[in-house]
Amino acid sequence: MNFDNLVEKMFLPDSNSSYSLSTAIAARSGSGKTTLLTHLIGEARKNKKFKETRFVYISIKQEHFFSDETPIVNNVEDMLKEMSKNPIVSYYPTEPEFYEVDIDEIIETVFQISDKIEGGVVLIIDDANVIRGFDSRGQPSPSVKKLSIAGRSKGIRGVFITHRIANLPRMMNGNLSGLILLSISGMDLDYGRKIFGQDFEPLLPELIDYRWAYVDLIDERTYKFNPIPKTSK
Repeated sequence: MNFDNLVEKMFLPDSNSSYSLSTAIAARSGSGKTTLLTHLIGEARKNKKFKETRFVYISIKQEHFFSDETPIVNNVEDMLKEMSKNPIVSYYPTEPEFYEVDIDEIIETVFQISDKIEGGVVLIIDDANVIRGFDSRGQPSPSVKKLSIAGRSKGIRGVFITHRIANLPRMMNGNLSGLILLSISGMDLDYGRKIFGQDFEPLLPELIDYRWAYVDLIDERTYKFNPIPKTSK
């Protein structure tokens, strides 16, 4: 399978495809998650299938590696305005303590407008592990559940970025198409077997020095990659 097809599996919103469930990115801090995400979104933008797709990146840390032209907003009204003109929009919550409230509002807003966006929406939630319910036995908010369970049918692709596999709630089982991994904690191996039916132990020694892997949970295949080249904005 060529790389373009894999990027489609990772990010393309498609209400008719089982590959368009949510995607999760799991890696410790400093492992290169943001750099990799920026590269992958850039590759997606080169693919004509993503021509009309809108990417919304939500960052509690208020940082991104996209181009300097990428608009930054902090409310849903401005988000909608920029989405009508720009393929990528960064959303920076002004008050981190209300991060969950912002995320829920964004999700509900995107569901309301999804039928008007021909290419679908990719909703990327960074540091999802700080959201209520993002742990092995947690219960996420109704809006986050809605994104995970019903997003595909509305042409909305959720991307949840966490520090560990075990940050992903059990309800993600059956609602993820794939996992992008840059590092794995040995403490997560049992959780990976129980929840996702995957043995990640062989990847432990390989995901070092910014190497990464994509685990296709639909076809049950793992693709391993060397580090992506670092580029400036």
